[in-house]
Amino acid sequence: MIKIFDTHTHDYFPDFDMDREQMLTNDFKHGVHTKIQVGCDINTSKQAIELAQTSKKIFASVGLHPCNVEENFEILEKNFLFFEHQLQNDRDQKIVAIGETGFDFYHKDTPEMRTQQKISFEKHIELCKKYALPIIIHTRNARNETLEFLKNNTITKNKEITGVIHCFSENAEFAKIVTQNFNFFISIGGAATYPKNHDIRDAIKETPIEYIVTETDSPYLAPQSVRGKRNQSKNIHEIIQLIATIKKMSIEECSDILFENAKRLFSMN
Repeated sequence: MIKIFDTHTHDYFPDFDMDREQMLTNDFKHGVHTKIQVGCDINTSKQAIELAQTSKKIFASVGLHPCNVEENFEILEKNFLFFEHQLQNDRDQKIVAIGETGFDFYHKDTPEMRTQQKISFEKHIELCKKYALPIIIHTRNARNETLEFLKNNTITKNKEITGVIHCFSENAEFAKIVTQNFNFFISIGGAATYPKNHDIRDAIKETPIEYIVTETDSPYLAPQSVRGKRNQSKNIHEIIQLIATIKKMSIEECSDILFENAKRLFSMN
């Protein structure tokens, strides 16, 4: 059985309230070894940590999704005070990343929102530097802004910030820049299996496999064979098969490399 590492999931969402325990058991039976529950604000970051505390196979991140950024500085500050408190008191070492954060100009694009998203992004970077944790980046309709931000904020005089472009949906050129210039990973999800997404598959082909990890973004973005249904981590099998086919290697070899990549990303020995 292949090993699966889901680097980005939201199993705490209400979509799983009716059968969460059964779903998790099912995932673990199908080769899922590790899951990262990714926070989107105060409440969901708390839920992510609580779920992580139920299993040795589950970990968490804390962050403020760009779509959840409010045009209110006090609310922004409240989120980051909570994140700081959680990081300071994470005695079980369950928090393994910061995010998700980044830019999203798809749902709302105003000067005020751009400013707040940038401030939020910068605050996440500060936490990464302080706690030596990787960053999980969301980018939508913001290709140039994301690259410019990384250029200006991820490399300091003495320390480089690492991280991952979650739910990768850009092209091979973008992948080359973030992997080679910034030493970031790209995370491949179900969207790579959709017939029209040639750019993502080209990026997989052109990117060294050492920079690739896998995810679901569950309950969203189920791969092609179960498209439209609720997603869960066991479905990553289809994504690994796609990557293995593109890379012309066995699924077993491919899954082992992808698994080790994810361990390296989150500093899990």
